[in-house]
Amino acid sequence: MLRPFHQSLAAVRAQWATPGGAWALLALLVLALCGGHPARAATVERPVLRLAGCVAPVQPGDTPARVLAAPARFDCVRPTSDWGPGSYWVHYVLPPGAAAPAAKGQPRQFRFVPHWQQSLAVITRDDRGHIHARTYDDAALSRQLGFGAMLGVPLDSPGGGEVRDVLVRLDGALNASGLLGDPQVLDTAALHGQELLAVAALAAFGGLGFGLLCYNIVLWLTIRERFQLTYCLSLLAMLAYVWVNSAAMVQLVPTVAHTQRLATSYLLLGFVSALSLQFITDFIEPQCLPRWLRQSARQFGIVYVLLGLAVAFAPPGWRHLADRAYAFSFVPLPAIVLALTVIAWRRGSRSIRVLAIAWVLPLLMTLLRIAHAFNLIGFSPLVQYALVIGMSIEALLSSLAMSFRIKLITEDRDRARADERAARQLANIDALTGLLNRRALLEQLIAWRSPGALRLLLVDIDQFKAVNDRFGHLVGDEVLRGVAEVLAIRADLNASVARIGGEEFALVGAAETLSEAVALGILADIRATAMAGEVRVTVSIGMAEGPVRGEDDWRELYRRADAALYQAKSEGRNRAVHALPPVLPATPGSARSAVA
Repeated sequence: MLRPFHQSLAAVRAQWATPGGAWALLALLVLALCGGHPARAATVERPVLRLAGCVAPVQPGDTPARVLAAPARFDCVRPTSDWGPGSYWVHYVLPPGAAAPAAKGQPRQFRFVPHWQQSLAVITRDDRGHIHARTYDDAALSRQLGFGAMLGVPLDSPGGGEVRDVLVRLDGALNASGLLGDPQVLDTAALHGQELLAVAALAAFGGLGFGLLCYNIVLWLTIRERFQLTYCLSLLAMLAYVWVNSAAMVQLVPTVAHTQRLATSYLLLGFVSALSLQFITDFIEPQCLPRWLRQSARQFGIVYVLLGLAVAFAPPGWRHLADRAYAFSFVPLPAIVLALTVIAWRRGSRSIRVLAIAWVLPLLMTLLRIAHAFNLIGFSPLVQYALVIGMSIEALLSSLAMSFRIKLITEDRDRARADERAARQLANIDALTGLLNRRALLEQLIAWRSPGALRLLLVDIDQFKAVNDRFGHLVGDEVLRGVAEVLAIRADLNASVARIGGEEFALVGAAETLSEAVALGILADIRATAMAGEVRVTVSIGMAEGPVRGEDDWRELYRRADAALYQAKSEGRNRAVHALPPVLPATPGSARSAVA
């Protein structure tokens, strides 16, 4: 039994809960499957003896002595699972010396994994005919389990003889996939070694699962993808299932009965399966799965939970049927996952290949457990730990798959933001000159909300239509680009420059920086610059200033600057006219002109 090791659980857990816990877990499980344990390095032990028993139904008036005296009652050929639910005797005959105590006087152990039954009794008979019985009801059996859900019964005899027969009575056995799991005779040190391996494996799985859970919860709080939350819930269900199924729960809560623990395992495994299907359908890109298939997979997950509830709460007479339905429900699971994977791959999913790699081994472990549930293979350490191995691989590699999926999502979001910025820029920029357009300039000014007055310069190319008519529109476009370049150079960082329509441009900036000197410089630069080779043009400028807090202020400022521009055109072009402040009465002399 593992009671001496229970106090060391925290230390073992801390030792294995490291980033390399997954590899440690797998190494430990492989070691367990190969039959090794730590004690072998220090002591020389006899080999483990695996037993095959003979079965007989319990009959009224049966006693251990009467049953042992009638070996013809036992059937040693028929598979135990073929007997169906009921109460049974299982008889194991030990060869001479198999139950002899070890060199240190420690008795050999009859070790097995109990399945679903209401009560259990282990009766031993030594070579002198003395019979000794140990009885465990549902609650007592739970308290006697060690880590890994193993029960060890000492093969000692009060009469001092060597045990030659082990008789197990099981009352109310479900017998869905056998009566006893992997019965063995082994030394006490070997039993402790197996249980210590189970402790270390549980600690490794727990450390790995808890670390992945914390990491992915923090990641979910940042990214908020649905599949992250589903993964965290499925990981919680896995941790709970392993905690319950391995009997670690009864080490902390010994009042839980054995059948209650098994019923909880059924239910939690149903939740693990349902949440795993939910995670897969959430993980795959929405456009890569038909809606009906996504919904069907999720609804099938609900079936697992409902059947788990059925096994847990079914009346005893119906529980065997509920168990068979529960086992059958897992048969289509690999096909469902395969269908989801193939369809998503054909529809161009970029992340399904990574997830498929993560699920290969878990599906193989699931097939192994399905084969055992239908008695196609016997119970073994590999079968016992198959789901723990599968869950460890699935939890670790699915987390890596999620990292890849998040990388793809981040790239898509960055690309979408870049496209949005490019589209916004294209919408805000005049394609010919590269300056802002009218709408972008207005949005910029309103967003600016300058506390002081702004100055607006409206610049219009003089007689531009004549340029187009004489030289053609291609030359006209070059003239527009040349004027835009001069304006951009003059504005520098002190003003916003926009083409607001045709041959009309606007410069807007703070009144103190966008002075008349800037306007006169623009007039001079354009006169001195040959556009499109040898074409020379002039411009007229209308200036006005005032606050811009909204569209109404902008329209008023633009109206005044446009009036000043009209006056510049009327006075002979090639000049700048500054509108007077709006508080003055509007008279024919309400603007003053400046000619460079």
